[in-house]
Amino acid sequence: MAQLSSPQLEDKIHEALRQWHHGSTQSSPLGHLFLFQQNQRTGENTHRATNDILLQLLDRLKANQSQLALLIRLRFLDQLAVTAVANRLNIAEGTVYKYQKQAISTLAEMLDQWERQVQTEGYAKLEQRLHLPSETELFGVRATLDKLLELLATPGPSWLFSLEGLGGIGKTALANALVREIALSNQFKAVGWVSAKQTFFNPAVGVQVVEHAALDVDSMIDQLLLQLHPEPPLTTSPKEKLTALKILLKSEPYFIVIDNLESMTDYQALLPALHRLTNPSRILLTSRNSLHQQPDVHCVTIKQLSKSNALDLLHHEAEVRHIPKLAQASLGQLESIYDVVGGNPLALKLVVGQTCILPLPHILENLRQAQGKSIDALYTYIYWQAWHALDSVSRQVLLAMPLAQGGNLKQLSFVSKLDMELLGEALQQLIYRNLVEASGGLEEMVYRIHRLTETFLLTEVIRWQSEL
Repeated sequence: MAQLSSPQLEDKIHEALRQWHHGSTQSSPLGHLFLFQQNQRTGENTHRATNDILLQLLDRLKANQSQLALLIRLRFLDQLAVTAVANRLNIAEGTVYKYQKQAISTLAEMLDQWERQVQTEGYAKLEQRLHLPSETELFGVRATLDKLLELLATPGPSWLFSLEGLGGIGKTALANALVREIALSNQFKAVGWVSAKQTFFNPAVGVQVVEHAALDVDSMIDQLLLQLHPEPPLTTSPKEKLTALKILLKSEPYFIVIDNLESMTDYQALLPALHRLTNPSRILLTSRNSLHQQPDVHCVTIKQLSKSNALDLLHHEAEVRHIPKLAQASLGQLESIYDVVGGNPLALKLVVGQTCILPLPHILENLRQAQGKSIDALYTYIYWQAWHALDSVSRQVLLAMPLAQGGNLKQLSFVSKLDMELLGEALQQLIYRNLVEASGGLEEMVYRIHRLTETFLLTEVIRWQSEL
């Protein structure tokens, strides 16, 4: 939930005070606050919830600056004119305005601290209940996040969403940020999170196994019932559990994330069942495979970071990990990382970590030559599953992509030595696996691959082919 600047928050408090006696029952100047959302969940109406926050703020102000608290009460709660307040407090009228401004500024500071505290507590409870991944700093995705929030706030369809992209591109991180923002509002009754992720890549130690992944429909239902149902019917049959979950999700709007959909058993057959659980509830999926050809799924593809955002990420990671030599690196040195890795956040973080022990040119050469245990594990984590799911024709097209970056169908056909029919079928597979990006209009499309994918194709995949 976006924080307001101090002047903006002061304006909101001033407006709320002016509405003390005649506030709206539909909206509130403090409606953006998690504090306000909490008050409304207790059943208070909009006006009363706003005044309750103001009263608590005035009590806190009274404990430290009683005269300022009294002045605000006299001016807004008792509706006394400035002249009357000046006489009551034995101060000049100009001083009343000065103290009023000072009091509202202090109230804004107190409210900001209070809001941050309850948000932190809310996040802690959410993380404990849902076993969420750790929160991470995001780059280049604010527009996508805002668009998703807008779509989720729009009445009616869509009900089922899919966040798609290559491994390590930030799908889970974006879904995690989305859940945290939604949880701080009263838009949904509650949120649920189920992960089918079996492994994750830690740049420091490589691929790690995830415990308690939900790999089938039954385990997914069990987890959602435990998270959302007041009395989870876990001893009943799978059919009865599904019915209980459906009744719950149809009764009020809930928001659910299913992370790493492609890891679930027969996930294609799961989609119709998920559709039946929606409306008014909404479900967000994250997947390495595209669901564009599935009916009634709103797909959002996560692109690699732009050069500017990638460099921002490198600077941030260098600072939080206390790596001065990288934080002070020249623009040319940072751009050399992007030239090899591209905008894959996971790969960028791997490079950052390795700068503690290896010279940068050596790290980049290892990436180009697919040398070193960590780099081999990175390529395996991102590409192994997708590469081995491709048929020989699709592999042929993918291997040709570095020679035709941004090429159209004719150029790809020439480079890959395939006719249009075979090329079209192969591109469908590659786009489905998010290995190739397609863009353009109705008349012509162009196709490209991520920078990291190009590096992978020129190195590691050659070894994988020799092992077949």
